[in-house]
Amino acid sequence: MASTLGKKTQKKKQTSSIEEKAKSFGSLVLTLIVVLFIQSFFIQGYSTPTGSMLNTILIGDKMFFNQFLYGGSTPRNIPFTEIRLPYIQLPAIRDPRKGDIINFEFPGNREEVDASMKVQYLKRCVGEPGDTIMIKNAMLFVNGIKFPEATAMQYSYAVYLDPSKMTNLKFMGLLQNAEFQEKYDITDIMNTREEKDDSGRTFVVATFPNNKIEEFRKNPFVKSAEIHVQPSSRPDPKIFPMNKLWNADNYGPIVVPKLGDVITLTVKNYMEWDTFIKREGHKFEMRGDKFYIDGNETTKYTVEHNYYFMMGDNRHNSLDSRFWGFVKRKEVVGKAWFTYFSWDSKYDLFGEFGKLIGSIRWDRIGMPIK
Repeated sequence: MASTLGKKTQKKKQTSSIEEKAKSFGSLVLTLIVVLFIQSFFIQGYSTPTGSMLNTILIGDKMFFNQFLYGGSTPRNIPFTEIRLPYIQLPAIRDPRKGDIINFEFPGNREEVDASMKVQYLKRCVGEPGDTIMIKNAMLFVNGIKFPEATAMQYSYAVYLDPSKMTNLKFMGLLQNAEFQEKYDITDIMNTREEKDDSGRTFVVATFPNNKIEEFRKNPFVKSAEIHVQPSSRPDPKIFPMNKLWNADNYGPIVVPKLGDVITLTVKNYMEWDTFIKREGHKFEMRGDKFYIDGNETTKYTVEHNYYFMMGDNRHNSLDSRFWGFVKRKEVVGKAWFTYFSWDSKYDLFGEFGKLIGSIRWDRIGMPIK
């Protein structure tokens, strides 16, 4: 009798243990679903991987993005898998505007991009649907009006030196100095190099933020420091669209497509619209002087989405819409909100503790992004 009761008690304990584990597993799954729902539709964390937005956003900045503002949407695939998800978007409070700093998915047709290529970019929106974009001698104009520049935005400058006070070689070494970098907020030395102008004079190409260049020019060894502009006579074959004789400093004019725009197709503009139409999910080809979309002959194409033009604040070290084209509205993820943590990535996160604490940029924590 006692043995029978013992077995029943043990069986109840085992059943109770299984039920508790099932409840714990169910709670974990529910928590993950809630977290993924919030991350997909409301708030998402982001860590800055490149210097394309220097010095507005620094490498090592960790930010939150407001996805609810633009209407959060499902990710391309289930996290940690390559299983595709259907596109579902919540109603937006408003659409992206010029000046917004935005993260967005790899530009291209959602279905044509492999799930493993799920890449998010971070740039400033400078053009909305229907806007005309033009860059003249590195200055950006939108609808004929000069676009306002961010305080910490930066360019590469052609620095001419007084050789009796500073040689080019010594100056390039000075740009590596930590104190000099801190004084002038120098965060990008990737493009530092010596060049020669058409008259044979040498100069140093160096990157400075807008809010420090005037102070730098006051140095007695500096003869002049002006934005290093690639002349319009030197087109860049990597520029978008591929048939235009433009470069990053002399670009356009080009109109940002909007929903319902009707494009008249010609032999001359075929290359200009080829990638664009394919990114909207269609098969586009030219046979002789005739055009076919999804196998049907046509002379016109109607734009199916609204688009945006994005550029990095680090103008001479940013791969953006000048190189890979317009960003579709449904590719927009969220608006940069604030920095929740920042540390100098030159230091090893798992290195010496004292150096790690010293590398934290305390003044940037909690800073709104604009």
